[in-house]
Amino acid sequence: MALTNGLQRGAIRPVLLHATLALVLLAPLNCARFRPTPATETFKPTDPLVGTYYFYWYKYPDYHFLDAPGDDALTDHFVAPEKVDYESVEWHAGELADMASCGIDFVLPVYWGAPGNYETAMGRFSVKGLDAMQQARDRLRARGRRCPPFGMFYDTSTLLNAFRGEKPANGKPDLRTPHGKDVFYTTIRDYFQRLDRRHWATIDGRPIVGLYSAAFAAAFDASTLEYAYEHFERDFGVRPYVIAETSWQGTRPDAFFQWGAALGGPVLLDVAQIGPGYDDTAVPARSTPIRRREGGRFYEHSWAKTIRGGRNIVLIETWNEMHEGTDVCRSKEYGTQYMDLTRRYARLFKDNIQRLNRIDTIRLEHANPVPRPASSEGSEFAGAREVLLDFAKPESKGLRIVRHEDGRYERTEIEGRRCVRSLPGTHRYLYFAVPDPFFYGEFDPVEIEFEYLDAGAGSLVLHYDSHDEKIAHGGAYKSAPALERGDSTQWRTHTIRLEDASFTNRQNGGADFRLAVLGDPVCVSRVVVRKVR
Repeated sequence: MALTNGLQRGAIRPVLLHATLALVLLAPLNCARFRPTPATETFKPTDPLVGTYYFYWYKYPDYHFLDAPGDDALTDHFVAPEKVDYESVEWHAGELADMASCGIDFVLPVYWGAPGNYETAMGRFSVKGLDAMQQARDRLRARGRRCPPFGMFYDTSTLLNAFRGEKPANGKPDLRTPHGKDVFYTTIRDYFQRLDRRHWATIDGRPIVGLYSAAFAAAFDASTLEYAYEHFERDFGVRPYVIAETSWQGTRPDAFFQWGAALGGPVLLDVAQIGPGYDDTAVPARSTPIRRREGGRFYEHSWAKTIRGGRNIVLIETWNEMHEGTDVCRSKEYGTQYMDLTRRYARLFKDNIQRLNRIDTIRLEHANPVPRPASSEGSEFAGAREVLLDFAKPESKGLRIVRHEDGRYERTEIEGRRCVRSLPGTHRYLYFAVPDPFFYGEFDPVEIEFEYLDAGAGSLVLHYDSHDEKIAHGGAYKSAPALERGDSTQWRTHTIRLEDASFTNRQNGGADFRLAVLGDPVCVSRVVVRKVR
């Protein structure tokens, strides 16, 4: 689930359950009949708290909802895989006991349930797993053992119409409308209906809700979250404590955090977010860069920065997302190393300033994520002088356009010339990828030439994956000089020479460069990448 400004968030694709699944077993409880027992404990806003994200979708031997037959798609692996099952009380009890031993105060289970998807594999694990999790916590507490309570991590990818069976399948709800607000809130309501109050993780008696990215909504505003606050208070008698991803700007949550710290490094907003590293190379069709763990130094560096930052809440990204290698739980690869580090630094964090002098300066070998290994795909272009993409022809010669959430386009034809046109939106880019055998991490100069229709107002800016580590994200989005459009209504060709291109697939979707469209949409008919010799 890596998601940072300019970095890719990988999605997991659902598969349908067998038709024999009884939907009544998965349906949320009726709100009018819901009579939870009171919460028995709560945190104070000033308490130093450590939380973590708990991915509980696993069931041995399949583990996942990925299209990866014959491959578990896990970067890291569980110590006892045969016991891993989201319906297993024993498995959850073991994980929760380990969290408690590390000083973790509350857990945010990653919830993929949503109205309209309870008959899917996502709905099944979300509901059945939550039930087993509560039984596990009851079992541990009955034995007198400490066990962290549960908030909610609202995976907002379930807002997508395709996840909920709503049409159009490629649509997103507008969370400013009554329907959109209801879709948004009902997921939260269903979760807390299922979760008995004795298991709620609360701050000042208010249950904690972690809110993932806003990218899966067509639109939202302050009324979106206020609707959820008001209806939750109506249904449960208390307002939730919402910690929202920073993409929800314009709303008024209780606090903001930023997802992607396991890849990009620690982020200190209202809530601090840290992680141990990132590697999703085992997952098919991914192209995210890799964050080296460096023997634990990256995790220690993140903790040290956070402790010095003075935040009250730290969220660990993640407890056990094994596909993306962001786990700190016990694993075959690392044993209990990251549990031990979590225990040590959680103690230092809670002791606060009195023991800060014990934290040494931790130096990293890699200040930024590193590129993935080069792919052999496109080997026929290894000795080519240029690769190109001509939209008037059915096949490209090596270069390809990459569709992404912020890189949407449509194919069209203008005056008999085929082209692609950027689509309106907050962020408008056209992404392109060159084959690795043609150019990957080299230091030779290249030229990028593109043919565009000079119509409308605004400018075009090339962002390219460079060797310049002084630029944000290690140089993955370096800007070339802007090209101002003159609205001549003529097709024009523009060439940009790059002296420090890297092209190591570090942009969204594994792209190597993108055209930022500022102002009116633009049409592009041809793009060429040429080696300069």
